[in-house]
Amino acid sequence: MTSDQLSVVDQVLTHLCHKGLYGDVVEWCEMRNDCVYVVTCPECHTSFTLLDEEYEALIERIERTGLACGVRPFSA
Repeated sequence: MTSDQLSVVDQVLTHLCHKGLYGDVVEWCEMRNDCVYVVTCPECHTSFTLLDEEYEALIERIERTGLACGVRPFSA
């Protein structure tokens, strides 16, 4: 399977967890409430852009599997 065939969630986790890191997350929203999340590796500055659904899937997978890498969910 090539990186093009991996979901963006898998790409983020593979990249960050291989290094044991947490990525920096920025949420970008338009006035009509369309949002994307940009996850950036703090070591090499590689960035990944995720839609709302992809970011939610990323957080769900991290919480479900108990990973100590990836991203930290926003505090409510």
